[in-house]
Amino acid sequence: MIIVLTSQNKKHITAHAGKCRKFWRYEITNNQVVTQQLIEVAKEDSFSQSGAVLEQLMPMDLFVSSGMGDGLKNRMQAFDVAVQLTEMVEVDVFIQNFCQQE
Repeated sequence: MIIVLTSQNKKHITAHAGKCRKFWRYEITNNQVVTQQLIEVAKEDSFSQSGAVLEQLMPMDLFVSSGMGDGLKNRMQAFDVAVQLTEMVEVDVFIQNFCQQE
């Protein structure tokens, strides 16, 4: 399972996914984090600009943010990427909870 989270400040799950330029990408296998990677993109590559960020984030199974518009949700679903909006703030807490639920 590959999870990508919006994290503009590199610490918290942030809103405005379309304008976000910093993302945490986690690969999880057997309820354990296998890899963790920070992906940073140029402003012109964000979803709200060219959308080129998608190429850098793929492949992914789940896209997590604290806020995003319907256009981006629909775009992700068109690529068979599940979308989850969360009120959790801490990236690490979200990942820990996710691993415990699997």
